[in-house]
Amino acid sequence: MKDFNRQFEITGKSQETNIELENSIHIGLSHSTETIERKKSTSINRVQVPVTVTGKSNKSPPLHPVEERFKDRLDEAKHVCLQRGVNYNEKWKAVIENGPPTDRFVASESHHAMMCLVLKAGSSTWNDFFWRLRAPEEAEKYNFWERAVHGNAYAFKSLSLDKKKEILQDPNGLRLVGVRHPFARIISGWSDKFDKMYFYNIWFRTFPKLLNYPNKWGRWRGPLEGHFMEWVDFASYLADHGHNLTNIDAHFYPATAHCDPCRFPFNFITKLETYDADASWLIEAKLNLSTAMLKPKNVNSKRSKDYVGLIKEYFSKLDRNVTKRIYNLYENDLKTFGYSFNLTTLTAGGWVE
Repeated sequence: MKDFNRQFEITGKSQETNIELENSIHIGLSHSTETIERKKSTSINRVQVPVTVTGKSNKSPPLHPVEERFKDRLDEAKHVCLQRGVNYNEKWKAVIENGPPTDRFVASESHHAMMCLVLKAGSSTWNDFFWRLRAPEEAEKYNFWERAVHGNAYAFKSLSLDKKKEILQDPNGLRLVGVRHPFARIISGWSDKFDKMYFYNIWFRTFPKLLNYPNKWGRWRGPLEGHFMEWVDFASYLADHGHNLTNIDAHFYPATAHCDPCRFPFNFITKLETYDADASWLIEAKLNLSTAMLKPKNVNSKRSKDYVGLIKEYFSKLDRNVTKRIYNLYENDLKTFGYSFNLTTLTAGGWVE
């Protein structure tokens, strides 16, 4: 089996997929903002220039296509929060008052920027970026990813509550959450973390219920390649035990478990599927910095593959009941972030070029 992560590296250059709606479960709004975007003949590389007219006008200049997409994503997330019965304004007030938890958050005080990192959704790249944003000289000197992770975590923990409040309330501040189609995340997580080269003993000692499923723990022979638990067996475990987060690693947590827009006042939702356009616009338009600061980790357009096809390939191997239960585990993610999955055709969607 080829390394899935190499197949699944995405920068938003994959072709937009038309999703068959008949006999499907529709995710999000009845008129999905991401679907509406497909009808707009705009390009992420084209800046719309307002036409100058004489006389007074109360109309705002048109948004850049990427900025408009960000707005649509946030509007949809807020709508879904209300559908879920969550008063996001009240939740946001509580977070502003007490500050977000240290887990999963990084920040740059000088740039009034904050981000909640979702594992297997470009978190390595964004961790590195915030390191360069927060401590450019250190990042340039050491260029050591683990130092970025630990340094960012310590810096956020050390940030005073007043400073966190400033960023959370700043109308011009940058409050990000980076996401990815949840089924892409769990496939990528399995391929990476259950690879034979990984320290697999940790998994079975930390999550002993894994031993109740077919695996190769303690019985591995031969070359160091392949996985010590097959995808089908891991998916069965996830379907059976994923409802309790103590039974799974954080790489498989739903994004809304830690980075829920219904709880945190994010003002931008980035998607790994449109990473190039999203990241470039945010860095240039909102931070007034050069995109040279971006050092992508495992995000390479030259090796990007058929995103929809890979999800279909892996989920076609599963029992329908297993697929349905995994769907239920990540339903909030699908709805909140505007993703979709057709249980009949196994077609994933929710992103555009």
